[in-house]
Amino acid sequence: MSNPYPQQPEGARGGPPQYQAGGDQYGAHQGGHPGAAPPEVKRLLTLTLVSAAVYLLNQVVGLITTAGTDMSASYEQAGLSAEQIEQTQGVATIFSVGIIVLALALYALVYVFLKKGKNWARVLGIVLAILSTLGVLLGLVTTALVGLSGLGVVGLLLGLVLVVVNVLWLVTAFKAPVKEWFTPRRMV
Repeated sequence: MSNPYPQQPEGARGGPPQYQAGGDQYGAHQGGHPGAAPPEVKRLLTLTLVSAAVYLLNQVVGLITTAGTDMSASYEQAGLSAEQIEQTQGVATIFSVGIIVLALALYALVYVFLKKGKNWARVLGIVLAILSTLGVLLGLVTTALVGLSGLGVVGLLLGLVLVVVNVLWLVTAFKAPVKEWFTPRRMV
């Protein structure tokens, strides 16, 4: 059987192929994004990884600083026994590590789905970046009131770097090319 459509390849039954990979009938790629992502999307992905790395480093410094601080006197004044103090410190460390793991899982979630072009990941990233920035700023104010020593200065600097990276992330996430690329196309 010959092809009645010479410009098109023959399908399984001799006619034109019914379905083609790489897009729908309107030429849109998976996720509704027309073509390659703008450079700002790559920057958003890079800033996500940088923010996660600075966050992790800041938290590790915080754990080291906290572990080096002897809070026994404060706990004793609160009426805790030596065993209760040890338990409290152990639970606090485990809780802190759990929060760090959860935060890194959220970073991974945002990164993976940003890479897949999901707008909800951009929105989630915006919410988390705002909350993180506010939390770090509150922590910096608290640290400034209590005073700094040793690794506290490193934590302060890492906190400031994290705020800058998060603000850059937010600015990039709200740029027009990024918003347009992540916004699903509506069929009329």
